[in-house]
Amino acid sequence: MHSSTKIDHVVNVRITHKTARVPLMEAVVFKDKAQALAELHAMENVAECIILQTCNRIELYLVSEEGEKTLKTAKQYLANRASLHSEEAFAAIETTLDYDAYKHLMKITTGLESMVIGEEQILNQVWDAYLEAEKAKTTGSILKHLFNRAMTVGRRIRDVTGISKGAVSVGSAAVELAATLLDNLGDKKILVMGAGEIGTLVAKALARRCLSPIFFANRTYSRAMSLAEGLAGKAVNFDQFPEILVDADVVICATSAPHILLSKNLVSNSMRQRVNHNDLIIIDISNPRNVEKTVEELSKVKLYTIDDLQLIAEKNLAGRQKCVETACHMIDDELVILNDDLKKLSVRLIISSLLSNAEQIRQVELAKAINLLGDVDDKKCKVIDDLTSILLKQTFLPVIENLRIAAINDDKELIDVAIKLFDKVGKNGVDLKNV
Repeated sequence: MHSSTKIDHVVNVRITHKTARVPLMEAVVFKDKAQALAELHAMENVAECIILQTCNRIELYLVSEEGEKTLKTAKQYLANRASLHSEEAFAAIETTLDYDAYKHLMKITTGLESMVIGEEQILNQVWDAYLEAEKAKTTGSILKHLFNRAMTVGRRIRDVTGISKGAVSVGSAAVELAATLLDNLGDKKILVMGAGEIGTLVAKALARRCLSPIFFANRTYSRAMSLAEGLAGKAVNFDQFPEILVDADVVICATSAPHILLSKNLVSNSMRQRVNHNDLIIIDISNPRNVEKTVEELSKVKLYTIDDLQLIAEKNLAGRQKCVETACHMIDDELVILNDDLKKLSVRLIISSLLSNAEQIRQVELAKAINLLGDVDDKKCKVIDDLTSILLKQTFLPVIENLRIAAINDDKELIDVAIKLFDKVGKNGVDLKNV
């Protein structure tokens, strides 16, 4: 620590489905998050960082002593990823700082910021983002506390309000869109590409509506087989899925592949052999997209993306408005506690150093006293040790509490005075000015 205290700020920089359409999101997406975490962590004044990336949001969470400066740097960093579209990306990027950043994260874990209000998947995605950053060693006490608290609050509010009860996910919203377009999915031939988390959600939503077996294609055939068996469907080898297109009614793409799987040429070839007289509906909810945009130019092919799920999302929101209002009130109450907790963390090093130095002095003086007393048995030594330990703790308890209160009240002047007052204590051990 320096001779005057510095406050850590939490910076949030994001681009989401609320301000950007799929092509722009794709231009910004991180393909190597480990490398991106390393780049962010290497930025000037950035002490901690986490990247939250899903099919419809890319968010950076950073801890820095220079809040506003880091916010601007991170915003430009994210915009630059869009290359030729950097200006458009810059305009679409949203930012929040400190209290507003905490609130935004809590709304995410509660499901209030999701395209489909109340979706469950975002909880796992937030925690996975934290674990990835922890593995990359880019987290610290502040983001650890923030993300743990946000997860706890998200789960509790979902339990209390029931906001997730019967909630649809992006996957089931895609199924809802298909049902809206076709009126009935009962007798339709449907291919699901992808057997991961989203693909599984799509499959389960389809199973409740379809009478015909659902076809599953996945790079790892065993995963497609496992999903098909659980839902009385049929697995196909990944290189055989073009054969299914010949008479399929609906294809839902939900893979994590970083490249195009359904090209215009591939779909065109299948359409020339088509025996099904209905239009082929393709719904691509992958990020990045797995279906080439020019596919929509083909006759009797209808292409939809995440951007087209908005009507389903709005319908879902209308039915959960009361839950949303209750959740917002609960978040506001939780934010008061969280805000105070994070402010207290800003003086943790001062308190730790203060107690450590005082303990070093106690141990030295305790040894001198016992040596002067001569023949003292273990029982008496323990009594003296306990007594001096209690005296130390009782002496510094009000000091520690006042430092925490000063942090909550943003009283940097009082914290600086405390550092100067106890500087002499530091001279006997670790210098408080150099913590």
